[in-house]
Amino acid sequence: MSSRGDDTRARILRESAELFARQGYYGTGLSELLSAVGLHKGGFYHHISSKEDLLLEIMLNPIDRVLESSRAIVEAGTTPTGTLQSLGTDLGHAMAENLSAWTIFLREYSSLGPAGRERVLALRRAYLDRWRDVLEKGIASGEFRPVDLAFVESIFGLFIYTFVWNREGADARSMTKSIMDVLMHGVSAVPLPPTAPQGG
Repeated sequence: MSSRGDDTRARILRESAELFARQGYYGTGLSELLSAVGLHKGGFYHHISSKEDLLLEIMLNPIDRVLESSRAIVEAGTTPTGTLQSLGTDLGHAMAENLSAWTIFLREYSSLGPAGRERVLALRRAYLDRWRDVLEKGIASGEFRPVDLAFVESIFGLFIYTFVWNREGADARSMTKSIMDVLMHGVSAVPLPPTAPQGG
């Protein structure tokens, strides 16, 4: 069994994600990576073939996670309103679980080579298409008002920047709820009841 190797690989991904998120991909040298994960160069490259492959794997983990979970949400077949709420809750949970990787996903895709970049962007499109499909169904059913769905492209940025700027001591559920309250009130075809006290 290779549980020790799996643990080492997971540690490399976790520590590298923290460094890349804090310092940037190009701002992080191999010596810093080796120090963070407690390995010599040979041990590091036993688990990781290259620094760029490491970056790609870090970026694929979070998008693969939400692609899998969002598929189950969409297949559950609830109303567009319920599905959209569930997609937002799920994405908020995913952000809280692995914010460093999501930060890298947003900021560093241009550091990948052409093949890796296209792979990441294709997965990004596939995920956001789930949101777009739900919104289109809600518009067709009359649950949502007609809106320009170009805004769907900003969903990752909306979530990631909200979580990054409130990293210290923030409540992930509260932040996700605030984001989704704004979104749901924006797209709903009927007025929604207030869910929090209104500011003066």
